Amino acid sequence: MDLSGNKELLDRELVAFFASRTAPSEALSLSSRWARQIAKSNKIVISGFHSPIERTILDILLAEGCSVVVALGRSLYQKIPRHLQSAYDDGRVLFVSFRNHSRPSFSNSQLRNWATTDLATEVVFAPFDPTSQLATLHHTLSLGTTKCTLL
Repeated sequence: MDLSGNKELLDRELVAFFASRTAPSEALSLSSRWARQIAKSNKIVISGFHSPIERTILDILLAEGCSVVVALGRSLYQKIPRHLQSAYDDGRVLFVSFRNHSRPSFSNSQLRNWATTDLATEVVFAPFDPTSQLATLHHTLSLGTTKCTLL
């Protein structure tokens, strides 16, 4: 696991957040409401922040002054993305990479998702279509743990 940023964020309570790229219409409003609630806590959200809803949640959390852990489905960035630079400089961002591949792929994203759930004490899913790739992750976590929640 490669890290860049504020490594102390891993010592805090991590909540994994997942949202499908093709989510039902209610997913955005439920997720946004959840993000505003979590922003009032001491918890740190860990996510790939890759899907449109996940990116919206990232924007909400950063605007609220929260710290985040960005789990990458690729190797660490050579250059910090512009929209994260200020938060990174303030010590509010940690980038985590589980594979040293320069390009994201399906297998890298699956590995990232599973590794993210291992780091988290709680896992939250935005509503998703039953055919979503998140369905397997959600179903498997639901069978083996109580730390899994569907908004």
